[in-house]
Amino acid sequence: MTARALAGPALRHPLGAYLDYRADPLTLFYEQAVAHGGSVRLRLVHQQLHLLVEPDHINQVLVTNAAKYAKGISYQSLNYLLGPGLLTSGGELWKRQRALIKPAFARRHVDTEIPLMIACAQRMLERLDARAADGAAFDLVPEVMGFAADVVCRAVMGADIDGVLPQIEDDVREGVAWVMNHMSAPIQLPPSVPTPANRRFHGVLTRLHRVVDDVIHGHRAAAAGAPDSLLSRLLAARDDAGHAMDDEQLRHEVLTFLLAGHETTGGALAWTVYELCRNPAVLDRVRAEIDGALGATGIAGALPALELTGRAIDEAMRLHPPAWAFSRTALEADSFDRFDLEPGAIVVISPFVNHRFPEFWDSPLTFDPDRFTKERSRARPPFRYFPFGWGAHLCVGQHMALTELRVGLAMLLARYDIELVNGLRVRENPEISNTPDPVLVRLTRRAPAMSAAGALAESAR
Repeated sequence: MTARALAGPALRHPLGAYLDYRADPLTLFYEQAVAHGGSVRLRLVHQQLHLLVEPDHINQVLVTNAAKYAKGISYQSLNYLLGPGLLTSGGELWKRQRALIKPAFARRHVDTEIPLMIACAQRMLERLDARAADGAAFDLVPEVMGFAADVVCRAVMGADIDGVLPQIEDDVREGVAWVMNHMSAPIQLPPSVPTPANRRFHGVLTRLHRVVDDVIHGHRAAAAGAPDSLLSRLLAARDDAGHAMDDEQLRHEVLTFLLAGHETTGGALAWTVYELCRNPAVLDRVRAEIDGALGATGIAGALPALELTGRAIDEAMRLHPPAWAFSRTALEADSFDRFDLEPGAIVVISPFVNHRFPEFWDSPLTFDPDRFTKERSRARPPFRYFPFGWGAHLCVGQHMALTELRVGLAMLLARYDIELVNGLRVRENPEISNTPDPVLVRLTRRAPAMSAAGALAESAR
């Protein structure tokens, strides 16, 4: 029987859609999905990508037939940077690591990190006060990325990292750039080939491994006296047979958390600020909620009351999901309603496409946090909204990320009026995560209010 092929555009160029993919993968995926009414096949040079949009197709890959698929091409390049940690591994290793790691992100542990998040946000505000006093336009993205890096590095490795934090940020950024270039290259040379880029990448890995290994050895030496951190909880984790992670596996996981908890959360915060500034009526409602909650308590106590604030974050992640796409590779043949996949077929699933797909959302390009009321969220069918993944691969750090976003956003809006420069429209920057590039703003300190003063006084303690 002849295999059935998923429909796709007729591409006469010898490279297919490769040049469009390199220039703007989000627009390519979105426009082709809309033009073909859902799932679509795209040729990039000699490879066929199967972009799955329709919920039944995605469910078959991620849930019902998940054993027929492995993490795909996008994870191979990441593996060079992170090693086989929770993000890049599969099979029995992934199952074991997830079982060991998930308890470390339990809600009770995340709640103990809220004072740390507040302290990191306060350091960000102290830097931004100088920006507000100066009155000049600046890019907000590096500032919120710095906040996210501060939180994740201290939460993962402990508090005493001031001397290495800037180098970690620089090396993670350079490592991500290498991964993106490697991932999108038509011919992927392994890092062992001594090109100038690969030699710089080896320097990045050497420095990151040295820092992380030193922290791991310090925690082991301190034993019971080690500071409470995600790393200390991972050191104590045991599987059903009583086995713990060795130092090499711990390094893979720490590097994974440093990357996943840095760019994704910082980008989501920047996108939320951007969308609120473009929608002043919604911004006024969110700020009123924050001021009201902070008027009754400090920031930690106010977080459960920031319901609209949380919905604004959800809506920003709908329009600009940090994890904009991920891939799977078929390990064996699989048949769908109108097409077949052969072993080795490449599958791409894009939250960016599904979060904006016109058949799934009314006015999909409009920023509307009321889409995420409890009633509307409960009624929403699957695979319309999945910024943290789905099913067994749902991000273990989801609650930590959402808590950190509420802390950072509430403290920013309590302290400053934020103006987008010249009504700037910001472009998507889809690398490993989807970050805005840039968000040029001016800040003005708000008139002192009891709510803001109370929040910041608590932050400083």
